[in-house]
Amino acid sequence: MKSRRGRCVRPSAVLEKESKHFMKAILPSPIHAKQIRIPDEFITRFGNELKNVATIIVPDGCVWEMELKKCDEHVFFCNGWQEFVEYYSIGYGCYLSFKYKGNSKFRVIIFNATSVEICYPLKTPSTNGEQNKKYSSPRKRKVETSESHGKKVKIMSKHASKRAEDAANVFNPNNPYFCSKVAKGRCVYVPSDFAFKYLKLNVPIKLQNSHGEQQEVFCILPDSRSSYMRISKGFSKFQRNNNLSPGDYCVFELIKKKPVVLKVTMFRAVDYCD
Repeated sequence: MKSRRGRCVRPSAVLEKESKHFMKAILPSPIHAKQIRIPDEFITRFGNELKNVATIIVPDGCVWEMELKKCDEHVFFCNGWQEFVEYYSIGYGCYLSFKYKGNSKFRVIIFNATSVEICYPLKTPSTNGEQNKKYSSPRKRKVETSESHGKKVKIMSKHASKRAEDAANVFNPNNPYFCSKVAKGRCVYVPSDFAFKYLKLNVPIKLQNSHGEQQEVFCILPDSRSSYMRISKGFSKFQRNNNLSPGDYCVFELIKKKPVVLKVTMFRAVDYCD
């Protein structure tokens, strides 16, 4: 019914039942790279409907499954969340709009740091008409491919590359850091100011991924006239172990000085999907 001023008045119970949206902003916290909390008020309304595994449906047609974890009366998206974040290059300043569809299913829209919906990766060509799916195995990665003479090739779009670059540029760790693009020669370039302040030539440093796994690498000068350094020796193994491709962007954060340990946050430009 309506009030005298023309506003629609509904019982609060009805409003709660119909309100199935919630927003989540990505904060500059390493916790958000591994898990994110579902608002408590949403859990109060619909928590009894949720199962141990949630289904996340994205506008690009991909379907992701991730574990729901309960801790101290709070509920988190956890196992599978990190891969979701890395695939869409979700970083600090981005935010996500969730709509609950029932039966532990959510539709999500992803916005970048400028409040504009992202350009989603391209779909993998499908011959059976089924949607691409991303299942719950936390290490299982799907590579978007195109058939060419019986071989599978990776697809990179300009939108995805620009999206990865933008996401890397708005990522702002508390420690000293630099951002660099993965080059075709299996290396990354280090800005001169960072290199000469924190790194030494031919002295081993360690790159650490989001799982805490480390790989020893070395810095070199491309030639005697160069004012910048390049991480090359050992980087090919790190690149292979972390599914990095030329065109991806990485933020290298100094988390330890002696010996030097750089935490690497990766922003993908190549479209990984089934």
